[in-house]
Amino acid sequence: MRRKNYESILGEQEYFTTPLLSNSIKSALTQIGEPKPGARVLDIGAGECPLRPTLEEMGYEYCSLDIEQNRGGTINFVTRIDGVLPEQLESAGGFDLLILTEVLEHVPDWETAFINLVKLLKTGGHCIITTPFFYMLHEEPYDFWRPTDHALRFFAEKHGMEVTYSRRNGDGWDVLGTLLCSTSVCRKQKSVAAYLATLPVWVGHKILKYFFKKRTLQCLVDLQMRYYLSNFIILQKS
Repeated sequence: MRRKNYESILGEQEYFTTPLLSNSIKSALTQIGEPKPGARVLDIGAGECPLRPTLEEMGYEYCSLDIEQNRGGTINFVTRIDGVLPEQLESAGGFDLLILTEVLEHVPDWETAFINLVKLLKTGGHCIITTPFFYMLHEEPYDFWRPTDHALRFFAEKHGMEVTYSRRNGDGWDVLGTLLCSTSVCRKQKSVAAYLATLPVWVGHKILKYFFKKRTLQCLVDLQMRYYLSNFIILQKS
């Protein structure tokens, strides 16, 4: 999704995912700590550069990369992370921090992407990655993967990066809530029978969404499942 910030919910389907994503980014930046003077960050898949104010306020020198220029013309490097990097970018020297939030599901060639991430990162530098695991198709046809945390760990360690922190975001209630909020109830036929069959489903759908959003059930029952919403991982180049 092309976000202007990580606080606004872009649609009902984002109701459960956006707060988790926002909290993950804040948590990662806190864990990494304050940057040293002159530290540089590359925001990969930056879109409208929603993280720029936060990162610059922390003291980072901000650079952005995306496959296309944004409306404000603020993308520094228009290129693919899984392609041949521009000479200007490679010669700029290593970055202290790389950020890829909800990007790698749109990248077809992970092997090249991780090679490039290692090239761009200073020794001792960090890389923050978030990816969806349970989420609707978006930005089609450029939506390729729903990776597990195991896939992220495999590619990171294969290319010489250490996993310093990894978490699965979202429990069973968040998954079901996201599914409900990504679903609409419609009649299949213009008939009285179809109307009578659809009405209780429509009402039940509205009631369930209300209680899920209020988190009434979550306070009383722990719903366990082997699905989760998204991955949050911090890597370090050792």
